[in-house]
Amino acid sequence: MAYPRCVNRIDLPRPRLDVRDLQVVVAIGAQGTTAAAADVLHLTQSAVSRALAVAEDHAGAALFDRTPRGLVPTEAGATLLDAGPKLLAELAALERRVREPPPRPRRLRLVAECFMAYPLLSEVVVRLRRSAPELVLELPLEHGPRAVEAVRDGDIDAAMVTSRPATGMARHDLFEDELCFVVGADHPLAERPHLRPRDVAEHTLLVPNARTEDAWFVRQVFGSRRPRLRVQRLPVTEASLQLARAGVGIAVLSEWVVAPHLSTPDSGLRLLRLKKGPLRRHWRLVHRPEIAPLAPLLVDAIVGARPVTGPALR
Repeated sequence: MAYPRCVNRIDLPRPRLDVRDLQVVVAIGAQGTTAAAADVLHLTQSAVSRALAVAEDHAGAALFDRTPRGLVPTEAGATLLDAGPKLLAELAALERRVREPPPRPRRLRLVAECFMAYPLLSEVVVRLRRSAPELVLELPLEHGPRAVEAVRDGDIDAAMVTSRPATGMARHDLFEDELCFVVGADHPLAERPHLRPRDVAEHTLLVPNARTEDAWFVRQVFGSRRPRLRVQRLPVTEASLQLARAGVGIAVLSEWVVAPHLSTPDSGLRLLRLKKGPLRRHWRLVHRPEIAPLAPLLVDAIVGARPVTGPALR
C-alpha cells in the first residue's frame, strides 16, 4: 500500500531583483555615470547600460533620471540605494560563514582575588556569553587567594585584584569600591556616628576567606600600628551579615554585598564608617600577555557588570 508523501509547504520569497541588479545600481549610484561605474564593475559602458535597463525592468520602476550632470537617483532608486549596500554586505558575510569553519571556542580562566567579587563575576559570564559567544569563561576559584601569582605562573589567564601587581605585569584599571563595616542593630557600636580604629581592634571581624587584603586593610585602618586582630573568616560572604545581625562581630564586606541588605529600615543592620571616611579599594585586571587582545573585552564586561549600590550607602 502506498502512502502519500507529507510535504511541508514553504512560501519562499521570489524577488525579481538579483545580486547583479543591486551591484549595478549601487555602483552607478556611487559613481554617478555608467562610464565610471563600468571601471568599478570591470565591464564596458554599454554592458552597464544594458544591465541598468534590466535592473529597472526587474524593479518595475525607473531608478535614475538622465541629466546633463549624470545619472540622478529617482525616489525608487534612492530607496534601493539605501538598502542595497547592506543587503550585499549581508550576503557576502553569509557566504563567508558558509565557506569558513566556525571559530573554535576560546577558553579563558578568570578569578577574583577577593571572594566578594564573585556575584559580579557571574554577571560578567552572562555579558560575555552575549558579546563573545565563542569565549568560554571559567572561574577556577581555588586560585583566587593567590591570584597574582597564579597569573604570573600561567595557572590562570586573568584576575581581578586589589593587591598591588608585580612590576611589569599587564594590568588595566577597573574601578573602586567601598569596604564597609556592618553591625547588628542591637550591637553596642550601632549608634556610634563613626568607628574608631580601637573599635575595629576590640571586636571580632567577620571577613571573607581571603588573606590577600590583610596588609592593606591594617595599613588603611591603623597606619603604622599593627594590632592583633580577632578575625573570623567565612567563605560565604552572606554568612558574615547573618552573624553581624546576631551581634557576633563586625562584618567587613564590599558595598555590592552590603547594599541590598541595607535597602530597608528593618534590615537589622547598621552601616558604620571610619571617622576619616569611606575605606576604598582600587580594583585592577591583571592578565597574561598572551590574552592581551581579549583584555579590552574583559574590562568592558567587568566594568559594565559592576552593580549600582544606590542610596543605601550614601
